[in-house]
Amino acid sequence: MRLQLIAIILVGLGLSGPAQAQEPGALMDNGLHYQEWIKVSTGDLRSELLNAAAQDKNLMLLIEQRGCQYCEQLHKENFAHPEIVDVLQQSFVVLQLDMVGNREFVDFDGAVLSEAKLMRKWGVATTPTTIVLRSGLPIATSIAQAEEFRLPGYLGSFQYFAVLDYFASGAFEEQELRTFMQAKAAEFSQRGIDPQRW
Repeated sequence: MRLQLIAIILVGLGLSGPAQAQEPGALMDNGLHYQEWIKVSTGDLRSELLNAAAQDKNLMLLIEQRGCQYCEQLHKENFAHPEIVDVLQQSFVVLQLDMVGNREFVDFDGAVLSEAKLMRKWGVATTPTTIVLRSGLPIATSIAQAEEFRLPGYLGSFQYFAVLDYFASGAFEEQELRTFMQAKAAEFSQRGIDPQRW
């Protein structure tokens, strides 16, 4: 009885977290897809960038919207690969934003805007969009200063994995993406995996 009462209080306060026993990729009440490794944001992007830096990780913004077919594909196909999830968990703090949402966020310049207005300000026009922000000091005062790379739209599993690994491994500092992807494709082929069908 006491545990039930605590659960009722938590639900009433909105502190119960995602809906009960969400499966990876399942739809949440806001129409976005659930993953247990996606962090619930504090709403202050400057603070989120500092927190990511403290964990020696970079901040990733995963921008989606309700009814997005390619967002569903990203979650159900790409995120079904343990290799992709491993790279994400080891190298990034991932936040999920709704391209047309009304939650308020503090931008890097201190402006408080809804998700929808933030997306317009940042020039995000499609979902899913993956934005990786470099952490470290000094903290950026704009998205342009913080942004390391942006992936507008959906990429297949292999391409998505290769781009994330290119950045996470530090390979971007010493070789071109094309060279890295060719080597990664050759590695997959040697393992008997067709990168285009992975």
